[in-house]
Formats: sequence, structure tokens, C-alpha cells
Amino acid sequence: MTEDQRNKLIERIKRLLALSKSPNEHEAAAAMSKAQELMRELSITEEDLELTDFATVRTDTLLVKSGHRLPRYVSYMSYLMKTAFGVECIFSDGQRNKEIIFVGTKSKTEICVYTWTVLARILKTKAAEYKFSITHLRCSPGKKAALAEEYCEGWVWGVWENIVPETVSQREHELTKKLINTKFNIKTADMRGSGASGAEANDAYSQGMQTGKNTRLHQGMQADKRGALSETRYLGRA
Repeated sequence: MTEDQRNKLIERIKRLLALSKSPNEHEAAAAMSKAQELMRELSITEEDLELTDFATVRTDTLLVKSGHRLPRYVSYMSYLMKTAFGVECIFSDGQRNKEIIFVGTKSKTEICVYTWTVLARILKTKAAEYKFSITHLRCSPGKKAALAEEYCEGWVWGVWENIVPETVSQREHELTKKLINTKFNIKTADMRGSGASGAEANDAYSQGMQTGKNTRLHQGMQADKRGALSETRYLGRA
């Protein structure tokens, strides 16, 4: 049996299980009997069927090199995504760059890649604008880079404060965790802070937070047949 044939049977089982809730007793019984027959044939359980609605999707948009420590603001962004969408986020080393992997329902993970990409693009632009704004400071390029990272940390928390948390059911949480335990060997990410300190660092963080609070981020809500997001909604508080 090919993977495509198996997937078609799984979809048929789902339809039969839905039909098994029919008020027509004979129709419901026949649907349940056929669903159970197909489940035995495929050696799958009801939980296996539930997991087919979950997925893992990855992106390396932030371009953090593999093997390098993860900037703290990137970790903060993962908390933001978890809060906004109710997904789990895992970091992994890709062939060239670090990747973030979103784990959750298929609809949520697909939308997460879009939102993460937009978020990263905005942050990259804001960080560049901040760096330009501090060209007058008499400090080394390394310190300016550290201040820019401090700005990024503030920016992400500013956006995070404006997010409306997603409510996740206990069952969805359990299935997400099971998928992670099945597919990944989780290790603690090696993170680093900006390295900046003092009044200038505090000022950079404050500027970033204020700009983040004013950011109007929209999340993708619906994809067309080609995978392009055709609808968005404002992701934040009114």
C-alpha cells in the first residue's frame, strides 16, 4: 500500500467515525463497524487518527548559523509564538542555519511559518534602523551590535505584551507533546544574552520595547490551494 493510498483510507475512516454519530442507529452502527474494520487493517488507533491532524513545520528565516549559540531574543520570539498560537517550538541545527520547528495542529503550524517570517523581517528592519540611529555613539562595532541585540530583546517583549494568548485544550496539548516525544530528542538550547549592560543597554531595551508595543502584527488565517495565505487578522489586543 502506498502512502497516498494509506492517507486516503485514513480520511475515509475519519468520515466513517463522523457518520457513526448519526442519529440514524443503523447508519451509525454500519459506519462504526466499517471504520473499525479499516482501523484493524491499517493497525491504527483512534489516537493515531487524531495525530494525523498534527504536524511539524520548520523554517530557518532568522539565519542563525548552525552550531552557534541562540540569541536570547530568538528564544523570546518562540515564547511569543507559543503564546499567540498555542504551538510548541523546537530549535534544531539545519545544514547551514538553525531552524525553528513548530509543532501543533496542521492549520496552526502552517500559519506559524508565515507569521514567524513576517516577524523576523520586521525585527531585522527595526534592528537596522536602531543601529543607524546610534552611529553617533563612540563605541566599538561589537558594542553597537550588543546594543542592537538588547533593542531586539525589548522589541520582542513589547510585541509579546500586545498578544492575546491562544487557548489550547488539554487534549491538543497532550497530542502535541506526544508528537514531540515520538519525533524528537529534545535538548536544551544553548543561548546567549546580548552582553550589553549599563544605561545605554537599558535605553536600547526601552526603545525596543516601545517600538514593539506599537507594532501591528497580523497572522495568516487561511491558505489558498497554492499555499499562499489569502487572509490575515490583527494579532494583538484591541
